Amino acid sequence: MTPRRYQRGSVFLNKDVWKGMFRLDTPDGTRKQKKVTLGTRRELPNKTDARDKLAEFMKEMLKKPPPQSPEPAKSPKYSEIVERWKASEGVTLGHTTLAHYANALRSTVLPTLGDRTLDSIQREDITQLLNSQAKKYSLSSLRSMRLVMCMTLGWAEKNSLIQRPTGWLSAIRLPKKTGGRKVVRTELEPEQTRAIIAQLQEPYATLVLFLASVGRRIEEAIGVKPTDLDGDNILHIRRIIYSGRVEELEEEQVLPLDAPTHAELVLRLRALGEGHDWVFRSRKGKPINPGNALRRYLHPAAQAVGLRVGGFHDFRHTLVRKMRRGGVNPVVVSAVVGHKKVTLAAEVYDRANRGEIRDALGVVSKQLLPRLLPGESLQ
Repeated sequence: MTPRRYQRGSVFLNKDVWKGMFRLDTPDGTRKQKKVTLGTRRELPNKTDARDKLAEFMKEMLKKPPPQSPEPAKSPKYSEIVERWKASEGVTLGHTTLAHYANALRSTVLPTLGDRTLDSIQREDITQLLNSQAKKYSLSSLRSMRLVMCMTLGWAEKNSLIQRPTGWLSAIRLPKKTGGRKVVRTELEPEQTRAIIAQLQEPYATLVLFLASVGRRIEEAIGVKPTDLDGDNILHIRRIIYSGRVEELEEEQVLPLDAPTHAELVLRLRALGEGHDWVFRSRKGKPINPGNALRRYLHPAAQAVGLRVGGFHDFRHTLVRKMRRGGVNPVVVSAVVGHKKVTLAAEVYDRANRGEIRDALGVVSKQLLPRLLPGESLQ
């Protein structure tokens, strides 16, 4: 540090070796005595030479050090960013959506990228992770991994925690071949659904009828209480149950049930709910467990009538496709099943069957190709 007052110091001989002594200011405000070796008498013949040498040494020793640039902040780990993202964005996603993304992070993403620093993660790392997981997981699971990685890293970029080129997270492709279990959705005809219902005991028979009739998710169905069906046969969707946790919806959804058409469903719901807290409940009075209901009741009932269903979601898929083929406005379809985006039903649930494809091909072909009567052949 720069001395607070002028110092000349002193020099003296010790066995033909010149020594120097001066006091050095310290950061705590005190002065500390400093002794240095200046050189031999042969190198410094007289005392003046020794004083000049000490002055040079003191000048170098006591000059103000150059300012040090602050150390760059260390890049946080990706696992830390994930926790910050959950705290910041979790409220906007809702419990079930956040839980779904948290499961994808915990099981597949964090074991690979969790300990990596944020600034070390590049687009290539995302692609490699997806490729490595393709052997074990389905295409749907890979989509969830890709989405949650893009959400967390995009959030970090927007908050200036990393700097990346524009579009570095866009158009990340998924592997073409996957080895995970692929859920095949079955579009059921009304008589097939009734056959499954006939194989089931209560409350599972009414649960399947409910799902097939109104197309709600299983998490919404098991959250229905007797008071949610009012005297005007209007069903209020007010809550969901996900992983055993009840979550009240910010905005309830209403389904006006038609008295003649839904008479059987309404009677079943009122009979099951009378005197109880939940309509679809276990023997202990708690909401049924969807996983147990699927394994113990739905799959065996479907197999008994020669059908294979992927899960409770098959009834939702079936209703969406039937409504579309019945000419129901997409906005109305979206309102019935509770989609936030009108286009979601067509993108995720709807598929063209063979008959529709055949009819579509015939629009132009009927005019383009000659029509042959039975028994005729081209000449």
